[in-house]
Amino acid sequence: MSDPVLASMVRAMGLETAPHYTAATPNIQAYRNRWVELAPFRDGPVNSQRHEVSDPAEMTKQIKAKAMELGAAIVGVCRLRPHMIDLGADVPHEFVIAACVAEDYEKVLQGANAVEEEAMRVYANCAEIATDLAAYVRALGFPARAHHNGASEIQAIPIFYHVGFGELGRHGSLINEKYGASFRPGFVTTDLPIVEDRPREFGVQNFCMNCNICQLNCPGDAIPQDYVVTHGVKRWLIDLEKCYPYSRLRDEYCHLCVDVCPYNVKSHPESYRTFMKQRKQVGYKTPKSW
Repeated sequence: MSDPVLASMVRAMGLETAPHYTAATPNIQAYRNRWVELAPFRDGPVNSQRHEVSDPAEMTKQIKAKAMELGAAIVGVCRLRPHMIDLGADVPHEFVIAACVAEDYEKVLQGANAVEEEAMRVYANCAEIATDLAAYVRALGFPARAHHNGASEIQAIPIFYHVGFGELGRHGSLINEKYGASFRPGFVTTDLPIVEDRPREFGVQNFCMNCNICQLNCPGDAIPQDYVVTHGVKRWLIDLEKCYPYSRLRDEYCHLCVDVCPYNVKSHPESYRTFMKQRKQVGYKTPKSW
């Protein structure tokens, strides 16, 4: 309810909160509780015996290896830029480490609740990874703060772009060549001397310019045709007032724009084709729990 657009729409309906959040299954609620439990451990005491970092590149490899050991599927590093920090937030660190976990795309064949449970499971896993990774960095003698669903002061999408995870798709999410947009993040901001990664391009936005699958499937027609350019990066702005009636103001999870993205076919060809056949049969703009 900190989202002003969502809050105004909920109030207009005479409600206290969004139906999507109150219709949680026990598993979903347990995953949410987990990241709330971890919130007090986002930051903590820093080891006074600082580990000497003579080779930032080698330290970067060590940190990435640790994140992978903790369960991350992809890890990237970039310098923390002002537009990555929430307005009014104080994040005094130089770098941010993004550690992401892939979702099981097969859940799309089991319905909306299965997709949401998978998303919440992965978010809880990311909170654990970020918490443990931040503690690991502090043990090396450097300040570090975890950012995840339990509490965060930073913005995921610009970080994803700058750490080189992929390119922004028409549906507003970032697309990775291996996982599509089916992955979730945990972050650590820190002053540990590390070497930043670079943005990468592999043709996503050129593809999106000629693909309308997410637009065809969006029940609320919330995905625009035209794009804007922000900080030199092309991106499509989702119309939240059209999106939220399906993604926040209904009991069921939506996520259709990501689930139908053709980049999923690369890693899950049979499941993707089966799911898209279902979408065609029920009608592309039909909400997920048809």
